[in-house]
Amino acid sequence: MSLVIVKQVSSSIEESLKKMFDFFGGFDYLVEGKNKVFIKVDTSPLKPHASTSLEVVASVIELFKETGVGGVYVMDGSPHGFLTRYAFKVTGMDKVVKRSGGKPLYLDEQISVKLRVGEDGYDVLFPRILYKSLLKEREENLYLSLPRLKTSRTTTVSLSLKGQINLVRYESRLDKLNNQLHQFIADIYRVVRPDFTVIDGLKAVTRGGVPSTNLGRFLPQINVLIGGVDSVAVDAVGARILGYSLDEVKHLKLADEQGLGYGKQSKIRIVGELPELEKSYEPPKLPEKVKIIEGRDMACPEGCKGATITILEALNAQQLETPLTVVYGKGINLKEVEEAKPPILVVGPCAIKETAVYFKKKHGKENVYLVEKCGHPAKTLTHLLKITGKKLQNPLNPLQTITAKIVAPIHIPTKQQR
Repeated sequence: MSLVIVKQVSSSIEESLKKMFDFFGGFDYLVEGKNKVFIKVDTSPLKPHASTSLEVVASVIELFKETGVGGVYVMDGSPHGFLTRYAFKVTGMDKVVKRSGGKPLYLDEQISVKLRVGEDGYDVLFPRILYKSLLKEREENLYLSLPRLKTSRTTTVSLSLKGQINLVRYESRLDKLNNQLHQFIADIYRVVRPDFTVIDGLKAVTRGGVPSTNLGRFLPQINVLIGGVDSVAVDAVGARILGYSLDEVKHLKLADEQGLGYGKQSKIRIVGELPELEKSYEPPKLPEKVKIIEGRDMACPEGCKGATITILEALNAQQLETPLTVVYGKGINLKEVEEAKPPILVVGPCAIKETAVYFKKKHGKENVYLVEKCGHPAKTLTHLLKITGKKLQNPLNPLQTITAKIVAPIHIPTKQQR
């Protein structure tokens, strides 16, 4: 049986956090004998509203600093393929972390080591600092997961377990952004598990992929924090608040079945009241002049389909008027292929194998754009921006943008430790 606390934030965030942690011995007990605290947050430069609330991050850092722990590191790694330093700056995470006494840790700027994961065994690139601190010296350091309460178009919900794939270098994730994603999430969690998870539910994101210009009712303020030592149980409660059962969240169901934590409600003791939220069934609002050709045999919501639809919807908020054809999936209708009009974006190896040669021969290479990896959001976005002539809405001034994009590559290692 796993204990999960659902704490209503009625006064201050700090007091609510203290009362939550008191169920588990308090902050001092958690950091007893620990040298450092590592906090995994959510940062999203495309959707800042889906990032961990800055006030929650500040409160957590300050409470840990009060215990006298050696250092508090706040981390993420290449969200959506963006530079983490840039994501921290866009969301304001960098300023809040430093002001509260923490240290930003940009995982894409760290030397990596090969880490063997999965029951069948495969290698991923993993930050050496985390390999040392959270694997080799596990008892000496504390790891806290601090995700936002949100849904996801690719994984139904995106909470503690899903967020952990950002610990792995971006290039090691790309082959798993398809129907393998759920097991990949479980594989990473099997290797490195938070000591504690707190889901930030000050505001919930009830519709994954919704662009920031059209939030409306999809960002309800519910003022709760959800916490516990079993991340699977905490995520399962978070999913339940968002309106989803264990069976509807594949990676949580896998983690439960594989003995990585408790996901079934009968195995979870909940202290506190669960707020009620309505599921969003509203379909994505896509640009009218974009023709979608989807494979009939397979179109992975975890990869090519989910990532592409999310990006198209975000661009639609900028009144996208450029006619284009987007193709993804397996089992493409030949008639639709013949009728497709350029420019054409082909996303994923399945669609490329079936259509790329034909499209290039008929329309010319210069009118066909390929995304070779499943659900590669960064490359998909790059191609779409080039085709449409659009630019990302950038909240930073030019100097801040240039600084973030120049400084980060200087720190990113060109060689990884093998």
